Amino acid sequence: MISKYQVTVIPQEDYNSPEISEKLGEYFDKNGYLFEEKSVLIKPSFVFPIGDSQKAIAINTHVNLVAGIAKALSDRGARKILIAENRTMGTARYAFNRVGIKKVVKGIRNVKFCYLDEKKRKNIFVKEPFISNHVIKYPKLLVDGSIDYFISVPKLKGNLYTDVTLSVKNNFGLISKKERLKYHDDRLHDHLSDIALIRQPDLIITDTIISGEGNGPAEVKPIKTQMMIVGDNCLAVDVTCCYLIGKDPKEVQHLKNLAERGIGPLNINDIEIVNRDYLEVKKCNFVDQDRSLKVHPSLTIYQGKEVCISGCPAFLRSYLDAYGKNLGWEILSGMTIIVGKDLNIPEKELEKLEKRKTIVYGDCAEQYKKYGVFFKGCPPDYVKAMFKISTRTTLPNIPYFKYMSYPKYLTTWIVHLFQRILRF
Repeated sequence: MISKYQVTVIPQEDYNSPEISEKLGEYFDKNGYLFEEKSVLIKPSFVFPIGDSQKAIAINTHVNLVAGIAKALSDRGARKILIAENRTMGTARYAFNRVGIKKVVKGIRNVKFCYLDEKKRKNIFVKEPFISNHVIKYPKLLVDGSIDYFISVPKLKGNLYTDVTLSVKNNFGLISKKERLKYHDDRLHDHLSDIALIRQPDLIITDTIISGEGNGPAEVKPIKTQMMIVGDNCLAVDVTCCYLIGKDPKEVQHLKNLAERGIGPLNINDIEIVNRDYLEVKKCNFVDQDRSLKVHPSLTIYQGKEVCISGCPAFLRSYLDAYGKNLGWEILSGMTIIVGKDLNIPEKELEKLEKRKTIVYGDCAEQYKKYGVFFKGCPPDYVKAMFKISTRTTLPNIPYFKYMSYPKYLTTWIVHLFQRILRF
């Protein structure tokens, strides 16, 4: 096995699956990984389940990378290779169907699909949690001895909620949407840290062939970073990824939390990097996330001082980006947003508001719900919110809906519900 805090940079220009498989196979063999008769769970990120691979190229883990990993594992005798993901916009079955994973792994021996939203979960009482008395409903198969190797395959990108999407953030997809929303506020980084304490990946293979700069998870700019960043320590790999994009890992609270617990290093100088010269050549400085809601001069914002940065404002900015970057910012002209606590909006201003052009977002702003379209929750369910914005306000359908296959959405929900019934 590789030495403590060693990370390998594997140059890779594109998503050529056979080439990826060959390179990763060499890495496995060189570092003593033995997969013969082992069960392996691969956790990619299919957060944006659409059929347009170019639109999602800097958002999702690329399916060709997943296929390359699966082929390398199969060639080395892995008994069971589970490709696992949870629900995002629709069920996990819908996500697998839309991203095209089934097509690219067809013919690879021992590959199975693991729909985590249909699998049994176990209440895990986190030892010395960052959130007091934190109990997490976690996939049972990852803690009952069923899985020999847990391989995390995140996509490197910026993130409005957590600063970066890397392997620690990729664990978020292990838990249900309900569990994800539970602490999607100022405790989000602590939530991620607690999930990571349950079981760290045995191997991380980061999709940094094309990375995403900016306001992720969905509206990112594709950047050709042309490598895979691989290692067996989640912090070492994530810190190396931060170094690649010029992000100080000390500014990412969930990485800082885990470093303080001794999970791994926070300083790039504590990591032995194989092929560091290539990393240095590709090193760049990604722009930080822009979380401001004032994206158009004619968009009125009432934002309280007490507001969860990783909660309501981040969700709102993601919706605004969806409209502005796809349909033009002018479409938001004349809209009003009310969010956060400690607001004292004059009655004369409230009386001027047009209800269908006013978004009152989150429980903190509930006192103003009669003046606009109110989104209940702390934070509101993001998928339900997208439907509500599209149907209750004067804004058109959120642009992401044009990528949806409604027949597939419906049929996969029916199969999903049937499987849930069978499970119990």
